[in-house]
Amino acid sequence: MEDNTYSIRELKMTAMVYATCKDLVEQVRTTGRLPKSMSPGGLHIAARILIEWRGADPILIEDEQLVFDAILRERRLPGGGVRLLYEYDI
Repeated sequence: MEDNTYSIRELKMTAMVYATCKDLVEQVRTTGRLPKSMSPGGLHIAARILIEWRGADPILIEDEQLVFDAILRERRLPGGGVRLLYEYDI
């Protein structure tokens, strides 16, 4: 993923954050592909809230799993990825 190594938990968290963008989910659902690029604006806030609500290793819901599968398939993160800090990396 852009010469960086992400853990499965970090990729799951990234999928959760991306899935908050309903247009992105619809694109993945219709084309099977992630957008070429996306603005990360505000996604860091979504990541923090999702971690607080659901923890750092949650079970993905359907839309999140769809996005997670696309991330794994395409091996890229068009809006950047979630990095877990030591306090969440349990």
